[in-house]
Amino acid sequence: MTTRRLFLKSSGLAMFGVGAAPPWLARAADAPSARKKVLVAVFQRGAVDGLNVVVPFGEKSYYALRPTIAIPAPKTGAESVIDLDGFFGLHPSLAPLKPMFDANRLAIVHAVGSPDPTRSHFDAQDYMESGTPGRKATTDGWLNRALPALGEAHKSPVRAVSLGPSLSRAVRGHNDAVAITI
Repeated sequence: MTTRRLFLKSSGLAMFGVGAAPPWLARAADAPSARKKVLVAVFQRGAVDGLNVVVPFGEKSYYALRPTIAIPAPKTGAESVIDLDGFFGLHPSLAPLKPMFDANRLAIVHAVGSPDPTRSHFDAQDYMESGTPGRKATTDGWLNRALPALGEAHKSPVRAVSLGPSLSRAVRGHNDAVAITI
């Protein structure tokens, strides 16, 4: 059984945890321009402290409101924020992602959420994966719907991959997708 902790450690998807950027992510980001663009979407069913992954170190309230859990400002120690733009920075464990960000090969979409006011954690997760806030009847996921229609000659069995024993809701739908257990 793959636990969340094991997943984070073994796969290296450190964007939302601890560790370093996985080699496959670096290869995807540094792929020749002739290749198609690659979207890597990480959605963890659970929680992540987004303010300690992409740190708003330029916001004084960040340190005032998080006196014991704030990540130290850039250049204040070995475990300090990796400055991105003078206001936001990465958790120090994510340092391998900085060159990709600097080369405009990595974008960070920070502080996004759903417009649906549900008070249910589980409904909110489902709405995020279906991409249809407030509509429980949606059977496919937003990533599956976003896959372009390809002719049979261009289809790939790993075009849409879900890590785990079953397809995540985001990739379920009429387009082919595969689940891979790590």
